[in-house]
Amino acid sequence: MGPQLQARNYQEAIGKPPAAGSLAEAHDLAILRWNQRTRTAEGILHSWRFLNRNLSPFEPAIGSDLAKTAPMLSKSLVQYLAQVDSVKDQLKDSLARPRPFVSHGEFKPCLPLEKGWSFPSGHATWFATAGLLLADLLPERRERIMAVGSQGGHARAYCGVHYPSDVEASQRLALAISRDVIKSPEWRSFKQQLADELQRLLVAPPAGLPLLSD
Repeated sequence: MGPQLQARNYQEAIGKPPAAGSLAEAHDLAILRWNQRTRTAEGILHSWRFLNRNLSPFEPAIGSDLAKTAPMLSKSLVQYLAQVDSVKDQLKDSLARPRPFVSHGEFKPCLPLEKGWSFPSGHATWFATAGLLLADLLPERRERIMAVGSQGGHARAYCGVHYPSDVEASQRLALAISRDVIKSPEWRSFKQQLADELQRLLVAPPAGLPLLSD
């Protein structure tokens, strides 16, 4: 499904994590400390909505149940995103940055602890790429979709399971990958096959589009 993505083509896009003791790492740590001091119950609950990598958080932005209204889109987009996950995993393994709560015991995450490397963030990459691809399919909902894609990444730094620079690298990776996917002939063909589903998704529910909290 989709173009074949090679991890080596995206190393430059994400760059390298900040070096230990650098000013960039100090900025990372300052943000994490601020997040930990200022967390709210509402903010933590919001972060948990992005715990699982699936398309349901985008449904309020689009105004429709994706699985029911656009089953082809839902199933196929997840397959595209599986390739993105593979690229991300290879980059993570090559850089091997420990997570902030591993290197700095002061951080107490508000999401479940994970064992994988930190840079780039898998959740942030997934949600940012999903947002960019959905926005290409539904430009009429772009602003709303992109807000959700961004939140899926920032929740990771808010809860202390990733550094902010991990999330920023993921956003760069998502942008680079989505550009390659969107210009591919496979994606153009995919969009044509989705024409009917996309039209149905643009029909707002009787109550109108819900307000987004972020």
